[in-house]
Amino acid sequence: MSAGLWQRLGGDPAQHIRAAASRQYAELFAALPEPAYLTYGNVDIPQMWGEHLRPGHRVLDGERVELGGWAFGFVGGGLRSPYRTPNEIGDDEYAAKVAAVGAVDVLCAHIPPAVPQLLYDTVARRVERGSEALLGHIRRTQPRYVLFGHVHQPLAGRVRIGRSECINVGHFRATGAPYVLEL
Repeated sequence: MSAGLWQRLGGDPAQHIRAAASRQYAELFAALPEPAYLTYGNVDIPQMWGEHLRPGHRVLDGERVELGGWAFGFVGGGLRSPYRTPNEIGDDEYAAKVAAVGAVDVLCAHIPPAVPQLLYDTVARRVERGSEALLGHIRRTQPRYVLFGHVHQPLAGRVRIGRSECINVGHFRATGAPYVLEL
């Protein structure tokens, strides 16, 4: 069935997908404020971001930056899964990015730490992949906040790990209001 649908569209399916992604990136990046600090998700195509970034946008992945006197670390991408999304990486590569940010006040990652109530999607009715490396890093370094997304309809929107408040900031469609962290 899929092959028939692609055949009717004509051309290479990958070209159609890249064109659609480019249109979505153009719309997304145009809506972002400047400055904005960004990291990749599991379905992102990082090599396509460059043509859409504006001067005030900064992409961080396995890196840290100081904002308002607070240290922020950014870890992008997702871990390999049965879904084979474009920006999935191996556990060791992901762990290296987590280690590279070191101790921070705010740890920003696309995927959550491997905590069951943060991983279960109540609408998709499945457990998403979380990171054991991220969980270990949180336990060792105790950032004030851990901000992530990935799980669209989480069983729990936030949990505490030691002194770290872990918050799914990507779950805002239901309310239409984004999470705002006041420094």
